[in-house]
Amino acid sequence: MKAKAILFILLACLIALSLASCKRLTITEYSIDKSSCNGCGECVRGCQSDAIYIGTDGKAHIDQTKCIPCGDCVVLCPQSAIY
Repeated sequence: MKAKAILFILLACLIALSLASCKRLTITEYSIDKSSCNGCGECVRGCQSDAIYIGTDGKAHIDQTKCIPCGDCVVLCPQSAIY
């Protein structure tokens, strides 16, 4: 019985490590081209995690600590300023 529990824990750890590795292979950070951004706010309105805001410079900014890299902002930006 003890061996089965240890095997289960090892298997769970391997699965968790695999999932963590896959996450690192995906895009994890978006950027905004400030010269293309016109501050329209479409990305702000469409952001699921409230990670985008319009700064004092009138341009969009991304708070990377809140961003869940879903990609909605990239699709919504009419200026294609988010990449």
